[in-house]
Amino acid sequence: MTDIDHRLFRHLDLNLLVAFDAIIEEHSVSRAAERLCIGQPAASHALARLRKLFGDELLFRQGTSMQPTRRALELAALIRPWLSQAQALARSGQEFDPGRVSGRIRIVLGDPLEALLLPGLMARVRELAPGLEVSVQPIPVSGQIEALDRGEISLAVGHFAGDREIHQATLLSSAGFDYLYAPALVDLPPQPTLADILVPPHIHTSYAGEQEGLVDRALKQQGLSRRVVVRAATPLSIPFVVKQSPLVAIVPKLITRLFAAHSDLRIATVPLPELVLPVIVVRHRRDRSDPLLDFVESQLVAAAEALFGERPQPI
Repeated sequence: MTDIDHRLFRHLDLNLLVAFDAIIEEHSVSRAAERLCIGQPAASHALARLRKLFGDELLFRQGTSMQPTRRALELAALIRPWLSQAQALARSGQEFDPGRVSGRIRIVLGDPLEALLLPGLMARVRELAPGLEVSVQPIPVSGQIEALDRGEISLAVGHFAGDREIHQATLLSSAGFDYLYAPALVDLPPQPTLADILVPPHIHTSYAGEQEGLVDRALKQQGLSRRVVVRAATPLSIPFVVKQSPLVAIVPKLITRLFAAHSDLRIATVPLPELVLPVIVVRHRRDRSDPLLDFVESQLVAAAEALFGERPQPI
């Protein structure tokens, strides 16, 4: 790349190049003034400065019109492409058209979130940006933020213990928790207390992959605990396990949405209002002005709002 001598630009008003392009295009100072939305004296003054800057007459009168000199034509061939690039730079991010997008965007959605959010996301993307490919990457929860920081993915959606100043996050959902069990195998009162729910052995899965998750930490703050006898790698297996074993599970409400077909299970709200699971979409701040990511995130937000009935909020 050629080095730029920035000192040379101290003597160049770049607006003069805009005036030059208009004057050469119009072959008329008065018509150029109209295009530039300035008065004719100002346009004439700009031409005088341009002649001094380039050491050339630039335009000369021939009959009733103004004709460019050879030097002016040489300059025009250089200045017009530069102005086109400057115009594209000025418009970047302002005229984004998803219908013209092509390529691939890589994101992360946790196991249950993929089943919940990907259908709504893709319905919107296929309608608005049919040339865009969405690739959901199979990255363990523990490495998703690091993958975002390395640029291997553009968006990460899930529950994360904490983000940093280099991240920009939007809250998609902050739902409570349900408990579920098979009434044929577990005997609980019709309206069990939290203590009642903790009596039977439990099956546990943590969205973030921790041994002790949000549930156990919340219970500890209440001076309570439960006996976990099985830890599942994915919450999607839980309804099938509790149908065959006398176990209770406590899972986020956003996941029990997927269990509606299991009519032989009892699913109800855990009586612990402070127990909530925040789900966020995170991007790196280096990409905060990327119009493609703005578009994809907006479609995730719309899918979440339609699904969860909440209006996502920046955090």
